Amino acid sequence: MSATTEIPGYVAAKWTIDTAHSNIAYTVKHLGLAKSRGNFTAFTGTVVTAEDILGSSVTVEIDAASVASGVDGRDEHLKAEDFFHVAEHPTITFTSTGIRAEGGDDYLLDGELTWRGKTVPVTLQAEFNGIGVNPANNNATTLGVSASATVNRRDFGIGPEGNAFLSEKVKIDIELQAYLEA
Repeated sequence: MSATTEIPGYVAAKWTIDTAHSNIAYTVKHLGLAKSRGNFTAFTGTVVTAEDILGSSVTVEIDAASVASGVDGRDEHLKAEDFFHVAEHPTITFTSTGIRAEGGDDYLLDGELTWRGKTVPVTLQAEFNGIGVNPANNNATTLGVSASATVNRRDFGIGPEGNAFLSEKVKIDIELQAYLEA
């Protein structure tokens, strides 16, 4: 019995990420005292569900210049050369390389994150939230996934090295909805 037989409404298909109902956010400690948060407001992507969920895949492309922390000056600094360097690296991408069952609705989504021109393997802890109808999107058949990972910004050459001002650990949180392509 495959894991997909236990997911109501599951179909093997291609899904488009619904950016109006999805969020890609980050959290990083500032001065070791408090967490600074932000998100990316422009991204696209697809989910391809296979007959067995473990054969499924995800690709996401993020506009690095869409970073939004709520502080204009900080956003401009993040876009600059010492952080995201969006003039030279305008896109952040994630491409999955495999999915592993962790138990229940929980999975490990392995993939490659390319940020600032450097590609690093990343594992997201993911929860498959289910499939249903979205009345806010013309009753589209929609799937939902929550995922998170912690990455080291220095692996991507982002920001100064070993700095008490800004933690090297960055938590990424994703709330994703994707609609079934016709």
